[in-house]
Amino acid sequence: MVAIAAICLFFHSECPNCRYIPAEQVKNPVHTADRVRQVLSTRGLSLYQVSKRSAEIFGRSSPYFIPQGFYHDLVAGHFIPNICRLVALSQISNYRLCDWLAVFGFRLDSIPRIQLLTPSRRTVLLDSTTYDEEQWVPWFLKVGPDCPTAALSPLGRFLRMNTGERARDLLSLNKRHFLYAKVGQDDAFSFPALFPGSIVRIDLRPTSDSMSHPDPRDSKSIFLVENGIDLHCGQLRRLDKHRILLCCPQFPFTRLELTLGGRVRIVGRADAEIRSLSTDGSSSAHSAPSLQSTASAALTAGHHVGVHELLRLSRMRVGLSFREASSLSMRLSRAFGDVHYFTAASTLSDYEKLASPFSHVQKAISLCALYYINFWVLLRAGGIAIDSLGAEAMDDHMVPRPGLRQGTPAAGQAGSIQHRREGDGLLAKVIDQWQELPLFIKDALPAISGLKDVSLADIFYVGANQEANHPSLTGAAIVTVNRRFKKPTPSTARTIWEQPLYVLVRRDGSYLCGPCELRDGVLVVHPHCDLPQKSLHFKRGVDAEVIGRITAILRRLP
Repeated sequence: MVAIAAICLFFHSECPNCRYIPAEQVKNPVHTADRVRQVLSTRGLSLYQVSKRSAEIFGRSSPYFIPQGFYHDLVAGHFIPNICRLVALSQISNYRLCDWLAVFGFRLDSIPRIQLLTPSRRTVLLDSTTYDEEQWVPWFLKVGPDCPTAALSPLGRFLRMNTGERARDLLSLNKRHFLYAKVGQDDAFSFPALFPGSIVRIDLRPTSDSMSHPDPRDSKSIFLVENGIDLHCGQLRRLDKHRILLCCPQFPFTRLELTLGGRVRIVGRADAEIRSLSTDGSSSAHSAPSLQSTASAALTAGHHVGVHELLRLSRMRVGLSFREASSLSMRLSRAFGDVHYFTAASTLSDYEKLASPFSHVQKAISLCALYYINFWVLLRAGGIAIDSLGAEAMDDHMVPRPGLRQGTPAAGQAGSIQHRREGDGLLAKVIDQWQELPLFIKDALPAISGLKDVSLADIFYVGANQEANHPSLTGAAIVTVNRRFKKPTPSTARTIWEQPLYVLVRRDGSYLCGPCELRDGVLVVHPHCDLPQKSLHFKRGVDAEVIGRITAILRRLP
């Protein structure tokens, strides 16, 4: 059983407009003050008690101190959310910090979404954290056989939308943890095996192709390699015990010899890719990047640095200047409709020296999103005791939760949800196939797939017996289709990897996909030039018809 439900989840989103704005951006300060009062009342706390308690723990001169005029400042619009004060509210009330942020209209899960949607010249690691594990995630009900038997089938025949599941229930069934990277526009080592802008899953386990022994041949697998602050995806050749060669078969001049140890390490092997074909030119190769790093220290896993050094190294890893980062923050500010997300270039420079990025929640979210930093890592680097934060989740009626809609089971019905999941066995098969559900991706997939309103009819399962007549379809498991493009246009692609791909339905009801063109009323499906198959010819409207153009592909890497 292929993991069709999990894959389908990746291409379904609760955010059809794919905006940066959270599900409920709180605009009314009176409403916010009432909600804060309501939350504190569930703990039997008054503002006076909270203020007194914050003075006892942190001191009156501390940025964590909650003044007794807190409600007045909030209603008057004089209050600017401060992370330190929200940390104090979390610690005193024992409610999670992410819930307190949501009370004031901030969703931490916007950080991974912005990272996924922001173009990057360099390859970067994505923040794959699901911050609000109490959010509701759309799930599916099986209405057909466990697995489609055809080579290509629309998922609408086998699944339909059902009530949501808690994110924590889905995450608890993950068997392993993977890293996720976004291939940079200037990372030429992995092209065409990986496209610039593609999302790649990184398997950290050693494999038979892990380059543990010298080998004059290039590896069959694509690896993620860390070279100081730089990350590259590409094939490797083991030169000797300590040296490796990062190379690209497509561009023989693109090579980089590295010595393992210290600032250089093999992070893991790429085993899956989400490739977006929704925009023209997104798959074109760029010039080779500079192979010299100007950083003075490596930002590796477990490398503990202060907040100023963390920001400096993260910005250098992304390859942004202060002016470029400031320009991106302006775009965030306009998307959110909040000027506090904008950060001037001079302020960004100050954050890497003396200034604190915690004076505004908006600034911290903007820095995490643009510099590809995990929010909890940023707080820990700033000296905030993460372990002392509240651990209890607020009820759904106290905080706006994404995915909560009419018909969603209440929290008290978790047992029935678990029973339903175990009854059809679908989720267990999903986890066995993919090992992990990357829930952090789902909100950005309308942009990745190029479809504003994704339905199950737009998602096609690709079976193992589907002939991969194009290199982009090798190992494909799922493709999304834009049904508005029903007439193949003459291709102006410079390379075979940029050719548009289409899904066709034949007269007998079967489907096929591949490069297609229209010649005098005849649909011609071309195989890849390296394959022995001949082109297929169908009379349009009689023998076959175009369903639409493929906009995204989820595939396993060989």
